[in-house]
Amino acid sequence: MKIEELCPDGNFSCWDHETLATLQKGNYTTQVGEQLIFENADLKVWTIKLLANSSLPFHKHTTNYNWTAMTDGSAISHYQTGRIIQLSYTKGDLSYYDHDTKGSFVHNLKNIGNKPLEFITIEYKK
Repeated sequence: MKIEELCPDGNFSCWDHETLATLQKGNYTTQVGEQLIFENADLKVWTIKLLANSSLPFHKHTTNYNWTAMTDGSAISHYQTGRIIQLSYTKGDLSYYDHDTKGSFVHNLKNIGNKPLEFITIEYKK
């Protein structure tokens, strides 16, 4: 995965008006995927399939989790801190987020490629 910072933390001047207004409404969900495909006492497994130019809306991560890219592609993510990053994924890329040490955060994810972008995300309840 390649990450390019487009706008640093604390700087909302590079945000488009519509995206900033959506963030400021504060209507975040804790649903971190599009479809919940499995859940038990320990974890939730989500799928995400973003068609070209579609977005996963602002959502809040509140647990440890990992994701795996199931396809190649590119996306932009806006964070509640003002940061904007552009990401380039290769099928098989994965990442783990340690909420226990880093805390919660809010962001969105927009597919800026011309093909569907797919992920599997696992949230850990414990």
